[in-house]
Amino acid sequence: MLFDVIFFGFPIALSLCLGAHAVREADKRFFLPAFSFFAYCVFYLAGGRDVLLYLTTALIMMGGVAGTAGG
Repeated sequence: MLFDVIFFGFPIALSLCLGAHAVREADKRFFLPAFSFFAYCVFYLAGGRDVLLYLTTALIMMGGVAGTAGG
């Protein structure tokens, strides 16, 4: 659940905040990062969660191997 908060909750909140800031300030440069965060969230919901979980698990396993000097 914390994994979802970090990898989905924060980016969706940033997307909403950047979009609101772009509309409020009428500054177009904030639309691209807002759209990028939103696109990442769509990727996360469409199966990216599993990819990120696999990569995180692989990094943890590699860290354990590196910590024991390869066995």
